[in-house]
Amino acid sequence: MLPTLPLMKTSAVLLMCVVAIANAQEPAGGAKLEVDVAERKFAKQKIDGWGTALDLAGDCKFEAKDGALVMTVPGGKAHDLSTELLSSTAPRVLRPLSGDFSIQVKVEGEFRPGSDSSQPGRSGYRGAGLVVFADAKNYVRLERATLEWEGEEPQAYTNFEIRVDGALQRIGTTGDAALDAKKPTWLRLERIGAMLQGSVSQDGKEWKTLVPKELTHAWKKETLAGIAAISTSQTEFTPRYSEFSITEK
Repeated sequence: MLPTLPLMKTSAVLLMCVVAIANAQEPAGGAKLEVDVAERKFAKQKIDGWGTALDLAGDCKFEAKDGALVMTVPGGKAHDLSTELLSSTAPRVLRPLSGDFSIQVKVEGEFRPGSDSSQPGRSGYRGAGLVVFADAKNYVRLERATLEWEGEEPQAYTNFEIRVDGALQRIGTTGDAALDAKKPTWLRLERIGAMLQGSVSQDGKEWKTLVPKELTHAWKKETLAGIAAISTSQTEFTPRYSEFSITEK
C-alpha cells in the first residue's frame, strides 16, 4: 500500500499548487507562506493509499472503499483545472514524488456532461484522470474525457494537455485518441527526465502511446502527482478511480 504523507511534510511545491491555483494567481511571498495555512483551508482528508484530498471549491466529497475512490463533484458551477481561464478549483488527491516515476489508474463512471456548460463560452465537459504538478502554473493533465456541444452527440476521448507558465500549449481534441464510452479506461503517466509520456488503454493490456509532453526548466526533481476530476456540467459528476499505482524509479 502506498504511504500517505502529511501535507505539513511536503515541499513548498504543494503549497504553491494549492494556494496559487485556488486564487488563480501566484501567491504573495511564494514558498515563504506557511504550509499549515494550506492544510487548514483546503485539505479535506488524508486517504490511505492515495494521498491528500484537496477540495478547493469546498463542495466536493471523497469516498474510499475496497481499494477504489469515488469523487462527488456537484453540478451548476465549474470545477476546472485551467489556469488560462482563471478557473482551477477541480478536486484532486495528491502526493509528493521525486525524480522519474510511473503513475497509473483505472477510471469509470457516467461521463456525459450535457451541453449546458457552467463555464461561459465552453462546451459541457467532464474529465477524470491523472495530474502532475511542477508548480501552480506548470502541470500536465491526462484524463478520460467527454465534451458535448449543443445539438451534437457527446464525444469521448483522451485529453492530454500541458500548461507552461500558466498557458495552455495545445488544447486536447476529440481526434487525438477517441474512446469507447461504454468501456472503462486505464491511464498512465511516466516521467523520463525532461519528458512526460502519456498512455491510454481500454482493457488494461493493450496501450496506445500519446505524443509526449516536453518539460521546461520549471520542472525540478520534486513534483506532486495524483488524480483529479474536472467538470463544467450542470449535474453531479461521480467518477470512480481504482487500480491506482505509483512506481518511483
